[in-house]
Amino acid sequence: MSFSDRERHLIRAAFAWGQITQQEGYTLSDLEIEKSVLFRRLLGGRPPLAFPPPLRHGFPWYDVIEGRSEHIVNASEASPECSIIAPDCNPGDICILIDGTFWRVVDTIREQEEYVVEWGQYPMQWRLKKHWEVNYEMTQQLHSFRRNNPSTEVSFDHYLGQREYREFRIGDDQTVWLCEWQLSRISLSGWVWVGTVLPPIEDNLSTISEDALGPVILGKKGTDTGDAWLRIEQAERESRLVRLTGQHDYQLLTSASAAELKSLLHSLQEESGYVEVLDWCECRPLRRFSLPTQFVPPETLNLTGINYDLVPDNAYDQ
Repeated sequence: MSFSDRERHLIRAAFAWGQITQQEGYTLSDLEIEKSVLFRRLLGGRPPLAFPPPLRHGFPWYDVIEGRSEHIVNASEASPECSIIAPDCNPGDICILIDGTFWRVVDTIREQEEYVVEWGQYPMQWRLKKHWEVNYEMTQQLHSFRRNNPSTEVSFDHYLGQREYREFRIGDDQTVWLCEWQLSRISLSGWVWVGTVLPPIEDNLSTISEDALGPVILGKKGTDTGDAWLRIEQAERESRLVRLTGQHDYQLLTSASAAELKSLLHSLQEESGYVEVLDWCECRPLRRFSLPTQFVPPETLNLTGINYDLVPDNAYDQ
């Protein structure tokens, strides 16, 4: 019996799906595989993440791990009461329910207004912040009612003090404000977790070039030439770098223009089947990955939004 390429792809995807779901402790029927977001992801040629992503309204939420966008979510009050049923939490941890799944609160910026949260085993953090916006339709409705019923006394004080009414408020000028929760990543993005985690790097690396954000180029300490790592992402104190192909003269590399650095990245994309990624923080490596080039987000390897101010004369080369 022979199988077509599509049939082989389906078999491989179904086998991988079965292995992953079994590891996670699920027993799913054949009918449920058709509804599986993971199975559709495998069919589309995307590998699973190293750890399960959080659920959002009952479905795996890959974009919050791999992407960079800001998400509008529903959130509960932060509390330690549900920590015993929250994934990857210890009893007593403060948790908050975000779109139907408990996340771990690691820092409270402002009670009921802003938190720093984490999920599962990922070394990533997100900012959960309440944002208030004027609802013009409700404001107009309130003003129209007061104008048409001047003798009617209306007070929301009793309702606004109750928990279930805290999603809106009315200002002194009778403006109606509605709140929404915004969830945004504040650490390095998680697209690397589709790759293979490599052992800690053995090379004694040092900063060859840096800017106000941190290291731009890393190289081997004590030499003039060797392997070079170029920064592609930055998040607070953490930097993400990729290993450039070949050996490099560090003096030439530090004087390279932004256009020349972009050319090196384009060569990496075109010539390499795999990309080696290094996360770096405060003069030490955090973790290292290897992943197929096609799984690297295209916007990552183009230096977009990063000012490589290496030499004043060529800082803005196109």
